[in-house]
Amino acid sequence: MATTYPDSTVVRSGTDALGEKAHGGIDRLSSGAHDAVDRAASAAVLAADRLGSKSKELLAARDEWVDATRGYVREHPLAALGVALAAGYLLSRITSR
Repeated sequence: MATTYPDSTVVRSGTDALGEKAHGGIDRLSSGAHDAVDRAASAAVLAADRLGSKSKELLAARDEWVDATRGYVREHPLAALGVALAAGYLLSRITSR
């Protein structure tokens, strides 16, 4: 029984064809992955910008509230003390349960 082996050029051309197909698939996957990373990076930058502007707004609002509270306490010290005592009492009742 004689065994026949394929010609080396046939094997080589088949291997080259498989390599080209695999290379094309890898290129498509790589391109898709790069696109996904680019979209995620863009979304992250946009979210960071939004958070940055919102944090500035919140800090400005906090400063306004602190200034308004200081003004109220200076103008009405007894009323501010009463509000603080009432808030402390309510808070202690809520947390003691």
